[in-house]
Amino acid sequence: MPTPTLIYGDESLRLTWHEDQQYYLSDWQPKFRKGDALKRAYQACLDAARARRGAIWLADASKMAVIDQTDQPWISEWFFPEFVRAGARYQASVVPAREVGKMSAFKAVEKAQSIGALTISVHKTRAEAEATIR
Repeated sequence: MPTPTLIYGDESLRLTWHEDQQYYLSDWQPKFRKGDALKRAYQACLDAARARRGAIWLADASKMAVIDQTDQPWISEWFFPEFVRAGARYQASVVPAREVGKMSAFKAVEKAQSIGALTISVHKTRAEAEATIR
């Protein structure tokens, strides 16, 4: 099995391209980030979506820390519409393990799904999410 290609990596996100199955994995880390630092990670996702329009995404937020309330509107109202314009169409998402993280994530996902052009499936484990993209 080929080694995934690292596209972006910092304390909050490890973004890889899996050539063998043609999908991106955004593996969100437990480091709390906000403001510009968080936006850089999301920008990396936008850049990747533009590079491979229509590619499948697996977003593993199981370890993700809570999203700061001041960043939630930016993610919901700016990032997700831009993500769709960049070419994202399907994302299998693994929900955060911690309850406080789940609340943050569900708010963002609800807004993204209301856009209509992005299909998001929600899963408890990465294995479940991977099964939907094979």
